[in-house]
Amino acid sequence: MSARPFAIPAALAVMLSGCGAKLPDCSGPLKEPPKKQRGIAPAAAVGTTPGSGTDVLIGIDGSGSMLGFAQAADKSSWTSLLQSVSQGVLLKGLKPSMYRVGGGITEGPVAGTLSKKAVDPCFYKGCDGFAPVASSLDSLWKVDIGSKLLPLRLLISDLEVNQSDISSLLTGIKKDLAKGASAGVLAMRAPFTGDVYDAEGKVIARGNTERPVYILATGPEEQVRSALVKIKKTLALKGITNTEYTLIDGSSTSETLKAQSISGIPATKASPGLPVRIDGKTFSRSGNPGYQFIRLDAGARGLELATTKMMPSGSARPNIEIADIENISVTNGKTEPAEGMDISRVEINGRNIRLSINVDKSAPSGIYRAVIPPGSMPKQWWLDWDRRKEDTTKPGRKTQGLLALLIGLGQEIAATTNAPPAAILCFALQN
Repeated sequence: MSARPFAIPAALAVMLSGCGAKLPDCSGPLKEPPKKQRGIAPAAAVGTTPGSGTDVLIGIDGSGSMLGFAQAADKSSWTSLLQSVSQGVLLKGLKPSMYRVGGGITEGPVAGTLSKKAVDPCFYKGCDGFAPVASSLDSLWKVDIGSKLLPLRLLISDLEVNQSDISSLLTGIKKDLAKGASAGVLAMRAPFTGDVYDAEGKVIARGNTERPVYILATGPEEQVRSALVKIKKTLALKGITNTEYTLIDGSSTSETLKAQSISGIPATKASPGLPVRIDGKTFSRSGNPGYQFIRLDAGARGLELATTKMMPSGSARPNIEIADIENISVTNGKTEPAEGMDISRVEINGRNIRLSINVDKSAPSGIYRAVIPPGSMPKQWWLDWDRRKEDTTKPGRKTQGLLALLIGLGQEIAATTNAPPAAILCFALQN
């Protein structure tokens, strides 16, 4: 009896056709070519990095929103911060000058010891020789010391900022960024007694709390890093360990993050990992490891992409506009803005991120990518310390505008570098 040839069912044949087909490389090219490497000032005889000097300009926010640190029953943390700043820069061989910042002007250099002047309530009330001021944090970056060398600037402030404040501050900092400056931020909470103001000058809380206070630093990268790390270590020796530190230099110390897992919203209405049909062809993960594959079934509202296979819960926010979703042409790899999709939620745990993406029924099957540009990836603590308008529980422990300010600063620095994207999360969708 002769063997009959094995017949493949028609439906299966359709599914198998194209399974070995290659999809375009989803990691490039991006919409904008990398900018030129930011210019670094010529090497100088003094300083630890090209263009760096020994001058450090310390600006203290003299506005009334800072008064509560100076009139707290326990001023030890506030005093320790001021002492640690003085010790940190002096031990690095830098020459500090102290300024009182606010009201569009910078008073100084202010004679006297930092830890004595800035614990005086009149420094913030506007008495005993100090004029009343409102926050104008960019004033520190208007100080011209008459040197071609890049100074280190340290701003001590509660950083309560609205969008206008953010724009002014970033505009002021840009002048130093153009000379090769990096930036960093050190944060801690200290006892505070008095009125807590939001960025619009409205009192949102009264009494005793712990308020965030920050040191925002710009200057030569090595000086920014070493000064903030030294201040952090000095605080720890004084028993203050509730600090956070980030160097914002626009570079990427590791490879661009890629998608490692995908699931449906809800999970029961999707089939991740299976081949998908796009433009009459079937594509699978075989030969296309750069993509996560998913089929959305009836009743699915969207999908979730994560940069690790098992990501624990982290700090989450509604869409904070840090990523763009692009549709990639299967035929030529060209990209265009995706239609029928939007990011509804961003969650961060350590270095990993999870994006929740709404997918409308009208969104076509295809290949897509969510791109987080360089400088746009927030640290988890930025989300935890940032106060939204709807945050009414212990509002004094958080800071309005912090997340927008630090992301904006990261983007400004990254725009002058050849840093790669922070993340490119690619997925093949059958909808």
